[in-house]
Amino acid sequence: MNGRPDPSHQVGCTELNAAELKRILRSHQAFVNRKPGGQRAMLQFHDLSNLDLSGYDLSEADLTGAVLRRSRLDDVQLRGANLFGADLRMTRLHRANLTRADLRGASLRGADMTDAVVYDADIREAQLAHYDEAGNPQTTEFEALPAELSSITARGADFSRAQMGQAMALKTDFSDARLCNANFRNADLRRSILVGAAMEGADLSSANLGECKLTGAVLTDADIRGAKFQNADIRGAILDDDAGDAPEFFDAVKPATSAELVQRIDRMLNDHAAWVSTSSREGERADLSDADLRGFRKPGVNLAAAVMERIVLKNAVLIAAELPMAQLAFADLRGAHLAQANLRGADLQRAVLRGADLREARLGPVRNVGRDQHTCPANLAHAKLAECTLAGADLNEACLFGADLSDSDLTGAQLTRADLRQANLTRAQVDKGSLRKAYRDR
Repeated sequence: MNGRPDPSHQVGCTELNAAELKRILRSHQAFVNRKPGGQRAMLQFHDLSNLDLSGYDLSEADLTGAVLRRSRLDDVQLRGANLFGADLRMTRLHRANLTRADLRGASLRGADMTDAVVYDADIREAQLAHYDEAGNPQTTEFEALPAELSSITARGADFSRAQMGQAMALKTDFSDARLCNANFRNADLRRSILVGAAMEGADLSSANLGECKLTGAVLTDADIRGAKFQNADIRGAILDDDAGDAPEFFDAVKPATSAELVQRIDRMLNDHAAWVSTSSREGERADLSDADLRGFRKPGVNLAAAVMERIVLKNAVLIAAELPMAQLAFADLRGAHLAQANLRGADLQRAVLRGADLREARLGPVRNVGRDQHTCPANLAHAKLAECTLAGADLNEACLFGADLSDSDLTGAQLTRADLRQANLTRAQVDKGSLRKAYRDR
């Protein structure tokens, strides 16, 4: 449909029986382990479609032009592998490691790359040389073959520093993916989902992000010069200061101006306080969604159960604030002062709290909620908490699934039954005793 050559049709692909493949994989394992007799797997233009190769170590294997269509490659190691022009359509690559792999011109259409690591991989356009009848390369004639990533699922995958210039990546799901310093120059990302994606320092120059969903995406230090964001939803995206006024975002879907809301904030707070104190019989619940209140100073303010999705509270001073059950999904709380704040049962999923002060904050559960008396834990799933101070915080039963806690201070924090699966704790300061009480990946 897109004019790409089919490897299995262009070149006669070699098929292997089970015994031959097993021998090659065994020999390659010895090669990877640098054992005598090991030999690198040379599987150029081989048909490996519909196979289950999960868990194998194929690092540095040569899979140029190989057909791996609909194969299962969960947990496979493909570090430094050559997958130039390979056919990986509809392949399952859960948690696969493709660090520094050569994926130039590869077709990954419809592949499932959930939680895969594609760090520093080369996924640029390939240049295919044409040969004459004698087999001599015609160096003056080349055919451009863009990498095909359309319709892939890459939730939570790590594409940091990956080279994806010119790539076709329509309708791709990059939710919560790490795309820091990735090169998307001139790439086509239309209608892709980039919700919660970490895109700091990414090169998006001249890329097409029309109709993309970018809620909660972090775009600080990204190069957006010449990029197209027509009808892209950037509400709740984390941008550099004043970047929202860039001409590239002229046709994007942006939050409505909150100037009027800021002018009546004190009245809204009073109405909300009455709503809380009278159990909603009087006053009105505060809805501060999309409001820009950076630098807001209200220590001890009562915003219990307030609706504040996508709110900007960068560098706000909310020490000892009452925020239980508050709806703060996708909130920008970078550098916020929230020491001793009551955030029990708050919804902070995909909120960005880099560098925030949460010392002795209460992030435990609220119990006996509603008619069914259920327990409501604090939800920080996929929240970005790098460089946060959480010393002495109550995080009992908190959901921190997929959260970024790198370089954070969790000294003395309570973590009993906290969900830390897939959380990033790189260089975090945390008591081992508390960590043992949390739910973690095995």
